[in-house]
Amino acid sequence: MGGAMRTGVLLLALGIGAVGAWGQVLHPLELEAIQPVALLAADLNRDGFPDLAVACHSSNAVVVFENTRAPGASFKDKVQWTLEDAPVALAAGLFMDPPCTAAPACLPYTAVLPSLVVATQYQPGLVRFTPVETKAPFLKLVPGGPLKVEVLPFTTFTHLALADFDQDGTTDVAVLDGISMKVGFYLGARAKLAPAVPAQGSLARPPDLSLALDGRDPYFLGVGDFDRDGLVDLVVSVDGFLVFFGNETREGKLQFTKKAEVKLGTKLKAFALADFNRDGYVDVAVVDPEFGALTVVLNRGCWRFERGARLKLDGGPVAVVAADFDRNGLLDLAVAEKDANRVVLILQELVDLGKVERPDPATHTVPAPERVDLTAFRMAHAFEVGRAPVALAAEDFDRDGMVDLAVALHGENKVGVIYNPALCRDCAGRIPGQARAAEEKTPEAQTPSPEEGPTASSAGRALEASGASSAWAVEEVSRVNLRQPGARLLAAGDLNGDGKADLVLAGVDRKLLLYQGLGTGEFLAKGDLYVGFDPDRLLVADFDGDGHADVLALSFATREMALLLFAKDFTVALGTFRSLPAGVKDVLALQLDASKGRELVWLKEGGAMVWSVGPKGTFLEWSRVPAALAQISPRPSPLYAYAGSSPADLLLVHYSNNPGELSFLRDGRPLALFQVAQEAPLLALSTGDLDGDGVFDLLGLEEGGGVRLWRVRKEAP
Repeated sequence: MGGAMRTGVLLLALGIGAVGAWGQVLHPLELEAIQPVALLAADLNRDGFPDLAVACHSSNAVVVFENTRAPGASFKDKVQWTLEDAPVALAAGLFMDPPCTAAPACLPYTAVLPSLVVATQYQPGLVRFTPVETKAPFLKLVPGGPLKVEVLPFTTFTHLALADFDQDGTTDVAVLDGISMKVGFYLGARAKLAPAVPAQGSLARPPDLSLALDGRDPYFLGVGDFDRDGLVDLVVSVDGFLVFFGNETREGKLQFTKKAEVKLGTKLKAFALADFNRDGYVDVAVVDPEFGALTVVLNRGCWRFERGARLKLDGGPVAVVAADFDRNGLLDLAVAEKDANRVVLILQELVDLGKVERPDPATHTVPAPERVDLTAFRMAHAFEVGRAPVALAAEDFDRDGMVDLAVALHGENKVGVIYNPALCRDCAGRIPGQARAAEEKTPEAQTPSPEEGPTASSAGRALEASGASSAWAVEEVSRVNLRQPGARLLAAGDLNGDGKADLVLAGVDRKLLLYQGLGTGEFLAKGDLYVGFDPDRLLVADFDGDGHADVLALSFATREMALLLFAKDFTVALGTFRSLPAGVKDVLALQLDASKGRELVWLKEGGAMVWSVGPKGTFLEWSRVPAALAQISPRPSPLYAYAGSSPADLLLVHYSNNPGELSFLRDGRPLALFQVAQEAPLLALSTGDLDGDGVFDLLGLEEGGGVRLWRVRKEAP
């Protein structure tokens, strides 16, 4: 079979384009508490949906919002836990508690439940509580407090982190004192069933280890295995430095040694830890409100760090969180700018694909390669969120496959949730169509005579020219402005299995733009796929027979093709890149046998060629081509579209810009002609069942990204 296999990289860079008719940016959650300072997302009642916890400084309280599992409105009910002192930092983790009889503080058996650990400021202490009702099924969130705060031998607390520092299988606590310039470590003891912080109570003992810091003002600490030795290390931001400490614990004795420091600015307020370039080492993204920048620090191994990307952020960046917001496999960043009252979304994308190197997965002893991923960060969106955003949390709150973002607003005493921030400016997401006037929808019909063939009908409706047992009716129902000026091609098909055709656009920065069809003439932006070329043809059909439509994009100019096999929720399970078969003029997706998937029918000089697609994206060329395919001709331009699933019911639909006409043809014989409103010239035409009624509908792409929608019906004459 023609076309040599070549390697390629599929980039899932979802939903960067802004699309119209917006709703609300932020879904507000009222706190009824004052001055939120810390925020986290965690599944506190273990129902599979992440909840939110907010530390409110002036109210001496932690507010917990339960995830109600409702799409687009995940949070409603909340409970509040009060403390004896002002919380400044918050963490969540699992602690193993011994059996006891003092319910609800503990249970009469060994228990491991999600807990919140709080560091307080004026009476520096550590408090832990489980905000879940301690009886089966352990799902209901309950209020509590006031919890007593035992004063620890520190001046104040600034931040804290949880990890198993001594590798005994229990959660330990590291807490930062920003005035006394030290880090205190409190260890749990698995053998004794002694948690680092007692359940529903406060810690009252000296630290197991104190680590002195140099400098003047430490702000933040984090944990990660920076040297990949299996032990959790420590990084602290002090003044304008990141200071790294290696964990050198031996035989259960905890010990840290300073390994490196990196000068980056003047006031490193917060940072996020993640492997940004996918080389296996933990990197750092740090924000500095005085210097006005976000800086990415790349870990090169052996305690060597170098400055990577740096972006100007002059709105007072004070918080940063890492997550894959656009689902391209690379971690992105969201930054809260307190002075500018906004949250900035910064997306990471691959560059210079030809230079990407991958280590041998079977080799564990050699150093990491010099280049694993070459990437670039770019600012994609800025969200106006309200006064003084100070903390962020990223999670898929509504479980739709896209990471959402929560922000704590210190100046408004509330929390806001931005659903799917990578998709649009305000994340309402739904793109409504503009319905046509009633007189445009239901004009009178005319019937062409069999001798003269079809004639243009001002009614927008015509009957088959001869031997008709049914009639075609075409009705323009709406126009959708997707605001994609570069789009030149479109295709439709059911990508998510809901029975309604979804939309794929091409021609914008070598990407395919995805939109979910709602069956009402409205669309929901679902992101984009970077394929590396601008396609001349697009097909959307279920090629591998798994029940989800797939996408084939090909370019005659570069002689390449990309087959993207979808799984569900607009996610790509596999991408295959190939060279085009020689001499190909067009390609169709048709059902030619009893298999569930459709075949690729390549139209070329001298006849057709048929490929079947396997579940792993492999191709099998048919040795015998069905005779019926000989009658199918390549489409002359993108203004022609085929409708139908088999050669027997195949129709060719053509749009003419001057005058505005839609014509249906079968085997070259005209069946019907429709006169439609002559508006902006169309660039491309496609077919798909938009409303799920089993009959194909029509979509026309205008210059600028407008899409006209026509509903097609077959009726008894």
